Amino acid sequence: MSDGSNRLKELLDGKLSAQEIAEDPVLASLAERIYGADFIEQIGISRGETKRALVEQFSEIDGDDLLIEDVQDLSLPMPEDMPDNPIYDIDDDDVFDGKPLFAKLQMVGGSVGIVGSLANVFYGFGNFMGGCTEAMHASCRITERMKLNWLDFHRTDSFDAWSEVGSFGIPDGILIVGCLLLIFSGWRK
Repeated sequence: MSDGSNRLKELLDGKLSAQEIAEDPVLASLAERIYGADFIEQIGISRGETKRALVEQFSEIDGDDLLIEDVQDLSLPMPEDMPDNPIYDIDDDDVFDGKPLFAKLQMVGGSVGIVGSLANVFYGFGNFMGGCTEAMHASCRITERMKLNWLDFHRTDSFDAWSEVGSFGIPDGILIVGCLLLIFSGWRK
């Protein structure tokens, strides 16, 4: 073991006297860090003296012993020219180009569903299918109850399946949102 590590071991074991610690500024600084400033003052060592001695010890070292190398001035290499930007020919003319058949069917089915839903809300499927007649129920007036209710589409012979044109219900909204999602999922494929 080197002399410095032996001295450090003795400091940690408490075998060094206060005078030996005071004589070595490095050991005094280590003792202050390990045991605290109160310990240094109790054994009669001034903190100012240890700091001055430590500064003097390191200021006497030549520049060669600092383990700092002078790096020569090296010129940095010049960057190379940037490559040309890639050119992508994107043809947005045909939305259906390159899409699988299922995606095309989703987009067409969603579009037909939206057009059908809006036609039912604003014009009424009753204009195509007969609608609600007074023979079904006394409350049926042919001119007003022409919109097919989606929850009762299987009961077109009942007055409950028909409502007034222009009324927008929750099933209409759900059908339109579902058709929009169908179009969107087909478009993403």
